[in-house]
Amino acid sequence: QQDNFRCQLSMLEQLIKDTGHECIFLPKFHCELNPIEMYWGWCKYRYRQIMKANFTAAKKAAVEVLDSCPVEVIRRFINRSYRFMSAYRLGLTGKAAEWAVRKQKQRRQV
Repeated sequence: QQDNFRCQLSMLEQLIKDTGHECIFLPKFHCELNPIEMYWGWCKYRYRQIMKANFTAAKKAAVEVLDSCPVEVIRRFINRSYRFMSAYRLGLTGKAAEWAVRKQKQRRQV
């Protein structure tokens, strides 16, 4: 592989960086690294709980659900993604990473 092609930014990356943003590409099939996927799952779960009589009501419910996610929940999604990144960075894979990220609920008593 030629280094000059590997180091060159794509047009999309260049456009994003020119506007002052950071561009991050996440690996495929690793939705645990993407807090947007968690947010989307949260919204779909809430959307399914709402009764919708017609298409207009369904569109209105979709907008309401997307706007109803609390900031604290979004922060939890971001923190969970960060914990997965940290676990992968330490060399954990699969079930070990899931166990490390999971909130530990047991309390030892003497």
